[in-house]
Amino acid sequence: MLISREKKNVFINKGIIFSLFLLFSFSLAYPQANKNLVPNPSFETHKNKANTITNAVPWKNVGTVDYYMKPEKRDTSKFKGARTGSCYAGLRFQSEYKEFMYVPLLEPLERGQTYRFKMYVRLLSFSTVTIKQLGVYFSDVVYDNKMTFDKEHQIDTSYSKGLSGTLDWIPIKGEYVAKGGEKYIIIGNFNLMKKDMVRVNKLNLFEFKEAYYYIDDVSVRKKITKPDSLVAYKYAIENAIPVFPEEFKTGDAIEIKKLKFENNSAVIKSDSYKILDAVVNVLNNHPFMEVQIVGHTDNVGSESSNKKLSKDRAKAVYDYLKAKEIVNPITYIGMGSTQPIAPNDTDENKAKNRRVEFLITKEQ
Repeated sequence: MLISREKKNVFINKGIIFSLFLLFSFSLAYPQANKNLVPNPSFETHKNKANTITNAVPWKNVGTVDYYMKPEKRDTSKFKGARTGSCYAGLRFQSEYKEFMYVPLLEPLERGQTYRFKMYVRLLSFSTVTIKQLGVYFSDVVYDNKMTFDKEHQIDTSYSKGLSGTLDWIPIKGEYVAKGGEKYIIIGNFNLMKKDMVRVNKLNLFEFKEAYYYIDDVSVRKKITKPDSLVAYKYAIENAIPVFPEEFKTGDAIEIKKLKFENNSAVIKSDSYKILDAVVNVLNNHPFMEVQIVGHTDNVGSESSNKKLSKDRAKAVYDYLKAKEIVNPITYIGMGSTQPIAPNDTDENKAKNRRVEFLITKEQ
C-alpha cells in the first residue's frame, strides 16, 4: 500500500509529538526525581577564606575537617584538585583520631522511601595507611559524640584491602530505605580505627599511621522508577547502546553487545568507542570490582588462530579501558571457539559466538 508524502509527514509529526509528550509527562509526574537533598553538595558556596569545612555553609565538622578552594600543596597527583568545580573537603584518620563531617538535609526522609546516596573520595598519595570502611550515616538528630552508629542507618564501602584505587576519584554509593524523619547525614568511618587500617608500605612497621581522603560531590536523591515507555524511548535515542546491570556478583559474564572489529582483525571500529565508554562508566561505578576481559570466536579456521584472534581482541578492549584510566584490577584472556553460546551451524549463530565479555572475577 502506497502512502502519500503528506501522510508520512503526519505520522512523523505525531511520533515527535508523542515523544515530547512522554518527556513532558515525566517532568510533571516526577518533578523531584533529580532533586539532591544535600545542600551545598560540592562545597562551592562559602562565606570567607577559612580552611575548615564550616566555611562551606551549612556543613559542620567533628575534629578539624579541611576545606580547599584550590588544589592544596600536598595534592600533587595528576588528579589533583576538586572533582567538579574548585572546592573540596579533606578527612583525616589516625589510630586514635578520626574526623566526621555532617549537614542537615533539605527535607526529612520519608518512611519506606528508598534513597540513593553517592559521594566521591580520593586518597592523598602521602597517606601511610588506607582504611577499610568509609560511608554515611542517616540520623534523625544532630551529631553527638556519644552517638552509636548502628548498621541499619549506614551506607558504606567496606573493602578488606583498603580504599585506594589509583589515587583517582572513586564513588561510594548505595541505597537506603528510610525509617522516617532522618534529617542529617554524617560522613566518616564508623568502625574501630586500629582494626580498620591497612598499611600502604607493609615493610615500614614504625611510620606514623594516617589516612587522608578528599571528599566531593555528595548527593542523596529519592529513587524514582521511570515509566517503561520513557525508558524504551531514551534507549532508542541513545543509539541502542547496551544497557548494563546496576549490580553484579562474582561469576557474572556480561557480553559487550554491538562491539565491532575490523574483519578478521583485533582493530576496534571507531563507532564502537561509545559502547566501550559505557563499559568504562559501569566499571567506574564499581571501582572495587575485579574483572577479566574474555574474547571468543566461532569455529571457522584453526583453533590456534582463533585463540590468538580472541586474545588479541580481548587485549584491544583491555587497552582501551586502561587508556581511559579505570581503577579496577583487570586482566584479559582469549578462549578461541571453546565456549560457544550457540551452535556454529549458521552465519547468524556464528556471529553470536564472536563476542567479547567482561567476567566479574571478584565483587567486594
